Amino acid sequence: MESTLYTGEVRTVGESMARSTTDAGPFKIFMDEPVELGGRNGAPSPLDFILAAHAGCLNYMTFFIARELGIPVTRTDITVRGSLDPATFAGQGGGARAGYQALEVTLLVHTPANADQLALLKREVEARCPVSDNLARATPVHLTLKAATAQT
Repeated sequence: MESTLYTGEVRTVGESMARSTTDAGPFKIFMDEPVELGGRNGAPSPLDFILAAHAGCLNYMTFFIARELGIPVTRTDITVRGSLDPATFAGQGGGARAGYQALEVTLLVHTPANADQLALLKREVEARCPVSDNLARATPVHLTLKAATAQT
């Protein structure tokens, strides 16, 4: 039996080099950059949203899979940290990738589960988290760039 694909879509309007507003369904997401990168530090940066999306997905999957496995979970505390070389995206880099070099995740699960249950939960969360999958494996990106016209 074939699954129906979920298709997500957002629409973003860039108001300046650093500030943008994104419509995600009925929600508005505001993004900005720190002052040292040309922004006003008025909202999280797009890179912050990558970390937040990863943490949010890990939280959801931890609760979802724990429920499947019969593991009681009352709370998660998740820290996601990444470092990157800003010289690369500024066009001055010496070959380092433009994005995060690596992500370090600490996921504390408030649960009475034993070590074997936690190991199973970890394996399942790592295997099934869609955001982790997109970050850990190359996802093809097809970019179309064109000039806006009066009708656009």
